[in-house]
Amino acid sequence: MTRSDARTHAGRARTGSTSVPTPRRAPAAAVAAPATVLHPAVVDRLTASLAAGRSALVVGEAGTGKTQAVAQAVERLRATHDDLQVVHISGTGTHDALPLGALEPLLDDPAAAFGDLAATLRSLATSLEHRRGDGRLLLRVEDAHRLDDASARALDWLVRQDSVQVVATLRLSWAARPPWAALWKDDVVERLDIGPLTREATERWLATELGGPVTADTAHRLWRAAGGSAMRLREAVHDAVASDALEQRNGTWVWRGGQQPRSRMLDLAELDLHGVSPQGREALEVCAVVCPVALDVLLDLVPAPAVDELVLAGAVTTTTAETVTGGTVRVVDLTTPAYADVARAWIPASRQRELLQRALDAPVARGIAASSLIRSVSLAIDLGMDVPSARVHEALGAAFAIHQYDSVVMLATGALASAPQGPEAAHLHALRGDARVMLTQLADAERDLSRAAELLAEGPFDVATVTLLLHVADMATLVAHRRLGDVDRALARLEEVVRPLREADPVLPVLRWHDEVEVTRLTRLGYAGRLETLDAALAALEGGAHPARRVSLAPPTAMSLGESGRLHEAFALCARFSEIAAAHEDQHRWGRGEVLVAMFFTLLWSGEVEAVRASLAPTADDAPMAVEWSTVHTALGLLAIAEGSWTEARTHLATARARFDESDLTGLARYSLTAEAVAAAACGDTAAARDLLDQASRTAPGSALAMEGDVAVRRLDALAWLRSPDVVSEARALARWARERGAARVELEALHRWVDATRRTGGQPDPALVARVRDLGAVCDGERSAALVAHVEAVAAQDADLARIAERELNRRGLWLPPQGAPVALTSREQEIASLAAGGMTSRAIAQRLVLSTRTVDSHLSRVFAKLGVHSREELGNVLR
Repeated sequence: MTRSDARTHAGRARTGSTSVPTPRRAPAAAVAAPATVLHPAVVDRLTASLAAGRSALVVGEAGTGKTQAVAQAVERLRATHDDLQVVHISGTGTHDALPLGALEPLLDDPAAAFGDLAATLRSLATSLEHRRGDGRLLLRVEDAHRLDDASARALDWLVRQDSVQVVATLRLSWAARPPWAALWKDDVVERLDIGPLTREATERWLATELGGPVTADTAHRLWRAAGGSAMRLREAVHDAVASDALEQRNGTWVWRGGQQPRSRMLDLAELDLHGVSPQGREALEVCAVVCPVALDVLLDLVPAPAVDELVLAGAVTTTTAETVTGGTVRVVDLTTPAYADVARAWIPASRQRELLQRALDAPVARGIAASSLIRSVSLAIDLGMDVPSARVHEALGAAFAIHQYDSVVMLATGALASAPQGPEAAHLHALRGDARVMLTQLADAERDLSRAAELLAEGPFDVATVTLLLHVADMATLVAHRRLGDVDRALARLEEVVRPLREADPVLPVLRWHDEVEVTRLTRLGYAGRLETLDAALAALEGGAHPARRVSLAPPTAMSLGESGRLHEAFALCARFSEIAAAHEDQHRWGRGEVLVAMFFTLLWSGEVEAVRASLAPTADDAPMAVEWSTVHTALGLLAIAEGSWTEARTHLATARARFDESDLTGLARYSLTAEAVAAAACGDTAAARDLLDQASRTAPGSALAMEGDVAVRRLDALAWLRSPDVVSEARALARWARERGAARVELEALHRWVDATRRTGGQPDPALVARVRDLGAVCDGERSAALVAHVEAVAAQDADLARIAERELNRRGLWLPPQGAPVALTSREQEIASLAAGGMTSRAIAQRLVLSTRTVDSHLSRVFAKLGVHSREELGNVLR
């Protein structure tokens, strides 16, 4: 570069942002900042630091969003500093270039500077001063870990001399190396660390990127595929959209699967490995086959310096894990599967088998990445190797743990090809059947479970085979119930599977299997809504069946208790079996999720809305429990209804509907459609509400007849918002039905809607009706029941003020009644905000709930006041009621 070239760069810098080329590629940093904020807290802190004149290091693993965070912070800084000049440089491709290669474009006279460090530093300082002019100068460094040593030392000196303000991105593996560690240790720069993307952040980004909501299973699959990397997430979405693996249903993005094209992540991985030495590449080939593997095993295969190089390059990572014997071991694993895909293409199959055998013979370590274990075992099976049964089951357990049910099917299918017929094959069929249940492949699951039952029926019977057969019987009964929607036919299937045990019973004193079968029978009857079996179920929960088996009976029993109004007992039962389910998760994988669903409804029926929200909060490790994905969206929609957030409720329930369109595994489609009708009616979309009610009436109740009473209550609420004259007659019929079956809570809800509908037509409730409400209030637990009784009594007393107070308590307990007057021409958002304001919420609280600014909420309220002709929230409450 000549002196005139350097001056041209300097002159360009004074006009705005400069992108300085590096020896091998132009930095991607010149691209505009993305709109979606992946790491808002980091961006806020970084913006504040830069605005205060501080230099900063943004540290994280490859692809975690460091560049995006810096871009967003710089754009915010530009918005408040018109005189800001930004100069971009990148360390990519400079390791094997000339010393100071990354900074050479900044030098006024490179020829005079090289060879004399002092002259170089003076030239850099002078050049930066020229670029700064009368404004501010920010030097933005991408991939600072790739800078040559001379450039890194020069930057260190410039920052310490306060000659330039720097914001640099740096790999985590280099943060402890000079000069970067010393800079933040000496408080010369601020260090901001960016961790992997959480599942929650991934869902937010996907909804923004795709322009619509994403089903929970789709978000979870993409989050797992990305491994917490923002870059890999972006590429995974690109590949899925390009291959039509993602499609929109009802405005919601749903994963449909299919053949994936060559991922662009492979190109990025190849680029990332460009500077790795031949020794490092050979080490990566080994890691691609054997990882995850104990460090001492790996060091028998490759030299330690090569492993260190891969760690510094960000290709592999080391963690401490427990061994099966209770000790600890250092485990090496690849940071992304893309490195393995690239490297394995270079290795012959014979070499892969040789390397894998070394890894398979090593002790199994707990705590290693599940996806890596699955990958290595799958590769060994594909290569026709004899994989130890223990390692196969470790991989199967890992796949279940991270909800990769398609991986379970793949691994079990591969293992079955060489497994001997007998208990081992039966176990693999059972595991594959379990996975296919969660994939909603019920016909295939039924075939797997039938084959497992056939193999086990041949005997001999011992504790292990009987335990497995009882599990198969339980799952086969569940599949039959869900496929047929007929509990009697499902129980007939149960008898078919356990018939060999009955025939062998005289010589089978190995366990109390009769108790286990009874638990399965009562579980199905409970989900079928047979309240008459409640006492038997409570007795069985204290009986001799294994605790893991009793976990499956606890949820329908808690639901039956809740329907009967015994909500305190129901909650205590859920709390007790939540701990039991956690302790036996290896034996009943869906136990925690099933108990969580029962606890959710128990809290919802009790009116404990805040506790409901807490129960749905993301877990610390972002690992969801094993529940059917549509249930997650239905629960979020019901929570939004309880909070009066109608638009949010419609979004979640429409997302659930997109999943139910594919398969109704839980039998909750009818319930979810009815709840969505309530939200649509509350938003003023009467046509959609009526259509949803019609869809719900044509949807079979399936295996969730236990929810039919609550479905009917939701239907009453939808009819009330639609101002249908049928509310009274349907409420009367529901109350009679509930009384006949002993469903006190459902009867109380129905009688309340009857009284409220009578009030809206100008009538007065029958005193006998009010007396019955009082009687039910005495036997039904929970704050919501108390609020229902208080509202009925206020209405019966014709005390408008007391009724208004009681209705606000109902709002707090999750019930929002429609306005009493004629419909007003409010938008759905205005109606939503008006309802919340009438319920006593402040503008700030409404803004937090609906993810709006307080100013936006106040603007909506101003328009509502103008439309309704009111001047205060108190008047608003009067008008809406």
